[in-house]
Amino acid sequence: MYQWQEANGTRLGFNGPKATFELNLVPKKSLFEILCDNLKMAQEKYQITIPWYIMTSFENRKATEAFFEEKKYFGYPKEAIFFFEQERLPIIDTKGKIILDRKDTIKEASNGNGDVFRALKESGMLDDMKQKNIEWISLGGIDNVLLKLVDSLFIGMTVETGNEIASKSAFKELPFDPISVFCKKDGRPAILSYENITPEISEAKDENGNYLYREVNILAHMFSIMALEKIQNSALPYHRAYKKNTFINYEGVKEVPTKPNSFKFEKYIFDAFSQFDTMLLLRVDENEEFAPIKDFIGIYSPETAREKYVKYWAKQGKEVRYEGDISHWRHQL
Repeated sequence: MYQWQEANGTRLGFNGPKATFELNLVPKKSLFEILCDNLKMAQEKYQITIPWYIMTSFENRKATEAFFEEKKYFGYPKEAIFFFEQERLPIIDTKGKIILDRKDTIKEASNGNGDVFRALKESGMLDDMKQKNIEWISLGGIDNVLLKLVDSLFIGMTVETGNEIASKSAFKELPFDPISVFCKKDGRPAILSYENITPEISEAKDENGNYLYREVNILAHMFSIMALEKIQNSALPYHRAYKKNTFINYEGVKEVPTKPNSFKFEKYIFDAFSQFDTMLLLRVDENEEFAPIKDFIGIYSPETAREKYVKYWAKQGKEVRYEGDISHWRHQL
């Protein structure tokens, strides 16, 4: 099992590694603990300890390890949890010039979840997986509180269909939402950016009446160990992201922009899909498997994620309690 996490939770108004952000449950639980609960349930069900590989950034590596130490690894075996780092790249301004983090330091940022393939190899984690005779690796984002780290159906379908890679998807209900979707490009799996989705593409159907371009990537993937070995030396393309970044100006004064002012460069996992002829897509109910926390308010907020989390576990017959953020009332299922 491998996961990546963003460097920090600044979009949530939270200072620290994003995965240490606590969902307002009773008692409160960090994103790390919520997903570790999933691993512990699998441990109990299958009577096996599943290795957990966590990709960090240079910025949050020490804080992440300290957090796990403080929380006593959430009751999961310490020897089954492994940390490794992704690379960093300089951030540039709109004129293509490098900006400074301090007077003597270039401002850098982690280079995206697609760096996992190189990072697993360089850190020795890929060799560790092979030594442990691991055959399948589940990859997912740490901010999804409903991510199924261990899904026997997903693994079984991938194996049964003879695929080396697989992804889960959610149906895109609103055709013109600015969300990218799965597609085939030059006969191979790929992601179609929302900027390139026309009304005709969005409404296109196959001969059975199924929409062709409505499957959304929810960052839940499956790779065989052989697939990871195949990708490890691949030079995935970089994508440019327009972001707000504080910097030191020419007068040596720190500036805090109010709007995007610079570019960071990121690799994405989905660019590796094109190295395979086919892949399995498993459509899931996003109310049961997709509740990411990305912004302070909106559909990907902590409040929305908590609501989905509580409803999901209520359906499983598990009691979940929480306190309201505003009214401070307690609800027990």
